[in-house]
Amino acid sequence: MRFLALARTHFRLAARQRALWIVSLGLALLSVTITVNPGLSFETDNPAALALTAQMLALMPPVAYAAAFTDLASESERLGISEIEASAPVPPFELVAARVAGALAAMALPSVGVLLFCAGGQMLHGNVWALLQAAVLLAGVVLPAALVAAALSAFAGSLLPRALARIAAIVAWFGVLFLGVFVPTPTAGGGLRVHIAADPVAQVLFGSTPLLDSPESAVTAATPLEAIALLALKLAAAVALLVAAGAIARKRTYRRR
Repeated sequence: MRFLALARTHFRLAARQRALWIVSLGLALLSVTITVNPGLSFETDNPAALALTAQMLALMPPVAYAAAFTDLASESERLGISEIEASAPVPPFELVAARVAGALAAMALPSVGVLLFCAGGQMLHGNVWALLQAAVLLAGVVLPAALVAAALSAFAGSLLPRALARIAAIVAWFGVLFLGVFVPTPTAGGGLRVHIAADPVAQVLFGSTPLLDSPESAVTAATPLEAIALLALKLAAAVALLVAAGAIARKRTYRRR
């Protein structure tokens, strides 16, 4: 109960960033409109269409998360309440986990709502497992990407003033996409064409083609081991960034708000 109460408090604090929340909602709604299949994901019973929507939710709304979490690690230091938090009868790990969970839940709420809406539409069209599939996609695709974007934002916020940190975090998120998601392939004319790589979890569990915008591609699909390894790498990178951000924030002197 203590963890839930702490997470609820940080949920309310994060929800006050209404402009960023609205941007997150807009990007989540835009994600639904991107499809390579006939019809939108809530107009069919095809699990691959639901997986595509989840992957778009893992690419677009995190732009807003990258701008929203710059104070995630440094807020208590900026507000001058770090000593109070340190004296509270709450383990430091639980305090950080509640802060991350509450803030992330507030910003990711539009993506969760959109994915559940699409799952409901698929159930009406005959896919009785759509809600379970949405839960798997949420845990394996959407939330790990959101956590990485939030961690990048927190790390940038521990080093830079808020405005610069937001810009740096957004640039860093696009850098992650260009390194891991956007795949350049040579064309017949000697140029390059950029494709979007499918998430390994979606490839393994939902049959997504390796390149989302090129179903006929001969690229080899990911194996279950590769999917597990990449998911673990995302989580480990996010935790490492959050730990580093917290360590930097504790050693810096911020202008009190």
